[in-house]
Amino acid sequence: MTAVGKILVFFNLLLSLAVGGLTVASYISRTYWVEGYQKMAQRAQVSDNAARTYQAENDRLVKEKQDLNDKLIRLAGKQADIKGGEDVDRVAQKVAKALDDAQGLVKAQKEEIAGLRGKMAGYEKKATQQEAVALAALKDVERRQADNEKLRVTVKDETDRNILLTKEKAELRDSKVAAEIQVTTLHDINKRLEDELQRMAKDLARKSSGVAGGSARTALNNPPPENVEGLVKRADPSTGLVTISLGSDAGIARGHTMEVFRFGPVPKYLGKIKILEVTNNQAVGQTQGRMSGPVQVGDRVASRIMGGN
Repeated sequence: MTAVGKILVFFNLLLSLAVGGLTVASYISRTYWVEGYQKMAQRAQVSDNAARTYQAENDRLVKEKQDLNDKLIRLAGKQADIKGGEDVDRVAQKVAKALDDAQGLVKAQKEEIAGLRGKMAGYEKKATQQEAVALAALKDVERRQADNEKLRVTVKDETDRNILLTKEKAELRDSKVAAEIQVTTLHDINKRLEDELQRMAKDLARKSSGVAGGSARTALNNPPPENVEGLVKRADPSTGLVTISLGSDAGIARGHTMEVFRFGPVPKYLGKIKILEVTNNQAVGQTQGRMSGPVQVGDRVASRIMGGN
């Protein structure tokens, strides 16, 4: 992996960690504010119940006070019929003391209820504040979730883009290697062609026309010793270079000639190629003389056609 690929992978890792951290922080914040709001709501409910209880107790004491007042009025009405005024006064004092005690208790209950109402108001205020904070926290969580979703989409887009760039880089590297191989091959072929042309020029100058004609015919028809057949893998019409699927493993060597033809709805004989470069499983040749048509990928090559030379 190249330095650019490593940097892109590291960038994707950092983005993934950032998204995970924001998600965890959002979850913790939302859980904390929701629990706080629920606790304050429970406290407010308890305070409300206590206030109702004290209110009921206050109503009961007020009723008892009213009953005592009624009894005192009845006792005062019957005072003339009761003998022993001293006993009546004592009863009246007890009744008055009971009324004072009841009034003191009612007063204490009212003060306690007022205190509870004040506490309840404070709890309600805190609950309102906590609810507002919780709502703000929830909105913040929603906003962070939206940001996290955008980050996830961005990370996915960047990942897809990195994959595409890596693929394009691999394709460019393969194309570069293929081009370099082709350039090297062409350079070697050109050099060999120049050497061969110089040799042929010397041979033509040295030999007579009859001998030269026989040599030319031999050069144009030099099939491999074995009858082999293959396919055209690549063809370059501009240079006449043709790559075939046969190599030295099939008995192909430099200088051999191969027949080129095409099957299909309209079978066609195209001409000859001369082998210039050979590897184990493929060879590079060049078209010889005038061809009846351009060589294409998928055309067939053979050392002989119908057993002829």
